[in-house]
Amino acid sequence: MVYRSPLPDVEIPDVSLTTFVLERAFEHRDRAALVEVPTSRTVTYGDLVDGIRCFAAGLSRRGFRKGDALTIYSPNLPEYAIAFHGVASAGGAVHPANPLLTANELRFQLSD
Repeated sequence: MVYRSPLPDVEIPDVSLTTFVLERAFEHRDRAALVEVPTSRTVTYGDLVDGIRCFAAGLSRRGFRKGDALTIYSPNLPEYAIAFHGVASAGGAVHPANPLLTANELRFQLSD
């Protein structure tokens, strides 16, 4: 059975997630995009875009290609967003891994 919302359909743009999320980043280049609350460390939109581009370029230089996958084994830090969008920008898929996993749990999860 198909369920439909009583609300109007949402238009989904025909662009990548990263393109959509950073669509107006240049306009807000000096504003905070990410804040690490415990330390108050801030990443501006400009730094975020630059970090994503550098990460994607670094992956490419190391042979990462469209369709490749990368596991991100990291706590919730601003760099996580840079890595996630860098992989996506390089055409890859992200496999997030909970940083609380033990080595054996991680090995089991990655073998699936």
